[in-house]
Amino acid sequence: MSKKKKKLLSVIIIFGLFITSWIFADTVSNSYQKDSVTQIYLDKFEEPIYSTLYYIVNYYYDKDNVDYDKILDSAIEGMMKGLDDPFAWYLDSVETEESNIDIEGRYGGVGLTIRYDYEMDAVIIVSPMNGTPAQRAGIMPNDYILSVDGTPTSELGLNKSASLMRGEPGTEVTLEIYRDSWTEPKNITLIREIIETKTVKFDTINYKSKNLGYILLTNFAKTSSQEMSEALNNLSNQNIEGLIIDLRNNPGGLLQSAVDITSMFLKSGEVVSVKYFDGTKETIPTIPGNYYSFLQNIPIVLLVNEGSASASEILTGALKDNGAATVIGETTYGKAAVQNTFSLSTGGEIWLPIAHYFTPSGSDIHLKGIKPDIEVSNPEREVISMTEISEEEATEAFYTTTEKPVLNIEEDLQLKTALDFLTGGN
Repeated sequence: MSKKKKKLLSVIIIFGLFITSWIFADTVSNSYQKDSVTQIYLDKFEEPIYSTLYYIVNYYYDKDNVDYDKILDSAIEGMMKGLDDPFAWYLDSVETEESNIDIEGRYGGVGLTIRYDYEMDAVIIVSPMNGTPAQRAGIMPNDYILSVDGTPTSELGLNKSASLMRGEPGTEVTLEIYRDSWTEPKNITLIREIIETKTVKFDTINYKSKNLGYILLTNFAKTSSQEMSEALNNLSNQNIEGLIIDLRNNPGGLLQSAVDITSMFLKSGEVVSVKYFDGTKETIPTIPGNYYSFLQNIPIVLLVNEGSASASEILTGALKDNGAATVIGETTYGKAAVQNTFSLSTGGEIWLPIAHYFTPSGSDIHLKGIKPDIEVSNPEREVISMTEISEEEATEAFYTTTEKPVLNIEEDLQLKTALDFLTGGN
């Protein structure tokens, strides 16, 4: 997996939500040249691939232990790497499952945020999510999961452990839990439920005697436009005098979600234009009826950083180019590739750029990003060993299933700059 791909995919698996997120075209042309594909395969691929397998099967000293599924995954990943395109990649079956959960915003599971502790060689719990089976069972941050249904997590690793804990709602899963204060592990059986993660979190902030709205958008999933609508309906009754939309570290998501949400903040005009692989072009306007009229009387700030990518940049570009918001923070990631996914018989899928998008002003931001109107960076955080789950990390994980954002104004210079801007400060 490339460094750039790793940057976009999350290290922590929240039983299915985190990161992945990129833009999808809703449809893509079904036309393709079968004869050309066949000829390329026969001329270039058939003989070397067959010969390589032949030599492995007949001459490899450890041939009895070969995992051919892994070889196939690696071969497909190699084909995508051969395109030399940072936004063309292959996800295996486990990564595809994580990606699909991210897009759907819901899954069957027990509601845990986890990461892997390499010193203990086991899965460690960041936090149970609020209102989930794991929370009701009393599982706590810094507990260890030693096995899932009898299989050690040291053998499963992080992704397979997460995958095994998910399943059909109403079914059982048994976790072997260890806590430092216990003398021995305990087996805890949980009933899986539908876990719905929130991609939109909102609140009001009273700052310098002004009532300001704050919305954190974590990614553009299928549920995001409905969640954003609920947030705006709530804030419209709060008499807010300004609004902050936080897109920092939002890696993107569905193109349609980006258009839907942009239309809530932009009354009319162009959202984005797209040029497809076959040369066709499409200009996508705002959706009539989506706009929230109470927003026309208040200033809007967008918070962005180098982790704001793809659909985040569509929203940022549209509001910036149309003069609907002030952008504060750092230059965005610079991903103007529109990807489509194609499922394979392996259970995995390839992510292939099929189009390129441009902001309403015609700007090509690909690999360049969008520069903010006001540039400000947060101080670099000290790099520390993650031997224990911090209170901040556990709190954020706990609120994954809720609408509540976790804010720290004093230590967040970018957020403080936005608040000062909205209140007329320096």
